[in-house]
Amino acid sequence: MKGQGGITMSTYTLTTLTLCFILVIVAAYISKSKGTLMEYMVFVMSFSMSIGLSIGFYLGIIFKGDLLYSALLAMLISGIVGLLVGLSFHLYPALEGMFSGLMAGMMGAMVTEMLNAQQAHSILLISILLTITITTSCIIQFLSKIFSSYIHRWFLFLLSVSIIILLTVFITFPDHNSPSSQHNQHIH
Repeated sequence: MKGQGGITMSTYTLTTLTLCFILVIVAAYISKSKGTLMEYMVFVMSFSMSIGLSIGFYLGIIFKGDLLYSALLAMLISGIVGLLVGLSFHLYPALEGMFSGLMAGMMGAMVTEMLNAQQAHSILLISILLTITITTSCIIQFLSKIFSSYIHRWFLFLLSVSIIILLTVFITFPDHNSPSSQHNQHIH
């Protein structure tokens, strides 16, 4: 039972974050020459920070009690994700994405270490919802420069689909039910 719940949360979290990353990379390459450098830097910073927090929270849950490994691994993965997203635009957004991802991954792992298991699970859900929101809004923003007539015509539909996706993730996110946390409570 414990393994099933952990695998379900792990699979769900990794699938969601991977889909967000892939969608952002695709949108970045489609809209590469249609924006300003400042727009790219803000986009990369916000996405790197949100996905870095999610990765940090996730790895903090996995390596609970071992802050060094969770922080180092979260910093590494988040920095690489930020760098890859930023490289699809320019060198400056790549540096911005890498350092934003490093900082957010480290902070996510550190915050998770200070929380109990239920609180860490809840903050992971919140950070995943934030990552999805930033992903969809930035994709719509960047694709609106290329497909402006379609985006403006279908904006309410796209907004409705985004809200449905958020609600679906919120409702279907696996519950936290680990027997090990109940066992630890009985020991104290």
